[in-house]
Amino acid sequence: MTFPRVTAADWRAQVEKELAGASFEKTLVFKTPEGLSIAPLYTEAPRTHSIGAGAPFKIVMHGSAEDLDEGAEGLWLDARALAALQSRDAFFVIDGALPVGARADLRFALVGQPESAKSISEGYPNGVAAMVSTLADHEAGADSADELAIALSTGVQYLETMLGGGLSPTAAGKQLAVQISVGRDTFAELCKVRALRVCWQKLLAGAKAENGRTLIHAVCSTRTLTQRDPWVNMLRGTTQVFAAVLGGADLVTPMPFDRALTEQSALAHRIARNTGLVLREESSLGRVSDPAGGSYYLETFSDELAREAWKRFQAIEKEGGIAAVRKSGWLQARLDASWKERLELVAKRKAPVLGVSEFANLDEVLPSAPGAIKARRDSEAFEALRDRFALSPTLFPPRGASSPSPAGEREAVALIALGEFATSRARVGFASGFFAAGGLRSRETTSDEKASVACLCGTDERYAAEAVDRVKALKAAGCKRVYLAGRPGALEAPLKEAGIDGFIFMGCDVVATLNEVVS
Repeated sequence: MTFPRVTAADWRAQVEKELAGASFEKTLVFKTPEGLSIAPLYTEAPRTHSIGAGAPFKIVMHGSAEDLDEGAEGLWLDARALAALQSRDAFFVIDGALPVGARADLRFALVGQPESAKSISEGYPNGVAAMVSTLADHEAGADSADELAIALSTGVQYLETMLGGGLSPTAAGKQLAVQISVGRDTFAELCKVRALRVCWQKLLAGAKAENGRTLIHAVCSTRTLTQRDPWVNMLRGTTQVFAAVLGGADLVTPMPFDRALTEQSALAHRIARNTGLVLREESSLGRVSDPAGGSYYLETFSDELAREAWKRFQAIEKEGGIAAVRKSGWLQARLDASWKERLELVAKRKAPVLGVSEFANLDEVLPSAPGAIKARRDSEAFEALRDRFALSPTLFPPRGASSPSPAGEREAVALIALGEFATSRARVGFASGFFAAGGLRSRETTSDEKASVACLCGTDERYAAEAVDRVKALKAAGCKRVYLAGRPGALEAPLKEAGIDGFIFMGCDVVATLNEVVS
């Protein structure tokens, strides 16, 4: 039996038919924060690049000799802490200059020390002097393309310093390594590591350095960590290690799940370390050479991200290089704009934060107190709302024994279900999660009861039949604020005339709306 050959054009025609007039681009093509497009189907490979990915990875912990005893192969530490640990057989990522008297056979990479490259190359055959780090830029809001562009421009600066210090291009290239963050989007972050290798090879080729395998240290993002429901950070850490390894990172640093809290626990540190061990020993990650190779989607996106990063790298160089754009404020303005765009996605729940903006756990007991926010994080706007609500007794004060809520419990948002039980479920569930993201509990009712905040939940047909009258009744009953779950459409004007305070729907600014609710 034979089947007719279906081409990509045939597939596209059938999809267009099924969409019945809806835009293919708007419906099925996803736009990334970098402005790149992810298509629903890939049928051809891009121009191929040799990325040299795929080698056993080392787990490098912020920790102590105990981590080495428990399976980690490396430590990330301050230079002052090296003296007591350099006797161990491990790889060290070192913040600061190499201390005098360090072992000649020590395996290490110094973060940002290009001026010491000549002495390191002559005295330490297993040492790398100049690790480029983009961690601070990632935390400041850089998207993937900007992060790669910053790494490339910093690499140029380091190469110039090393060449000026007497090293040949090839010797200077061997003294370079890269430290990069790996964030929340598993496949995009995997492609970021792959794209970094492509761009770095091109950078070294431009400097006339022989291309060896550049050491990449992938660090799980602190920007994605949450203070609320911190246990979910274990899942984030797992997917980030997964992305780093499949992208071809040589060193990987997992983050403890309670890193964003005031005190970090031994349990969280142990789980972080063991996450890498389980993925390596039980899932066999790191045993396959370039596991993403051969996937049209991943190879295409890696290629497009590399090209976009290279364009942005060239833009930085036209502005005078990395030092110039940092000094002038050009780079900071770009990072601020990128972060603002990201916050808008988070605030509208288009970039959901599990356990915070989605499926908030209002009964959680944190393992330690939330600390001051030292760096930008995706979840901070929602966590600030939760803290504001929790610390203000005037917002939704405790109800008395006669109220629908248990005596002493904070008053809940009244969700007014319209119509039959089955037809109101979707919007009741949506509204419950919406208000929970700000720390507000909700209760369901069908009557027009007095409440600080009420929200109508029903079908569009029910809204057309009774929403205006129900808003008037709720206001007459003493409700301070009344909302409607869904877009109002043609009812917007009459509902506003009836006294409604706002509308909640997918795509609205959740943070701004909840700030109004608790004001």
